[in-house]
Amino acid sequence: MGEDNHIIDEAHHAPNWVKVSPFIAMLIGFFTAWMFYIRRPDLPGRLAASQRPLYNFLLNKWYFDELYDWVFIRPAKWLGRFLWKRGDGSVIDGTLNGIAMGIVPFLTRLAGRAQSGYLFHYAFAMVIGIAVLITWMTLSGGAN
Repeated sequence: MGEDNHIIDEAHHAPNWVKVSPFIAMLIGFFTAWMFYIRRPDLPGRLAASQRPLYNFLLNKWYFDELYDWVFIRPAKWLGRFLWKRGDGSVIDGTLNGIAMGIVPFLTRLAGRAQSGYLFHYAFAMVIGIAVLITWMTLSGGAN
């Protein structure tokens, strides 16, 4: 849009070979496809046999998938397996199982002793709880 911008105009002044080269490439591709698949269908097999390394390289998509697997997928799988076995299996499950098998039974036995079934024991525990709550609120400044 600027006064010094002449890119669009200069694109029209490209050499003729630049303008014609896509059409020439299309004609070469069309002729090659016609020769390989209509006129002489045996040519692709013979060409593949005579140029085996190039054929395998192109058939395997430049070995990009294998390289991607080696660089990204295998390390990600290793990291995931490591975090699953060590992080989840040893740390998380080990900790939770240790707590569940150690502290929870202790607290269950303790709570079993505290539950006598008498109503006055529960009422007394509630009165003690309210007294502790009021004392704490008074000493800490209440709602202020």
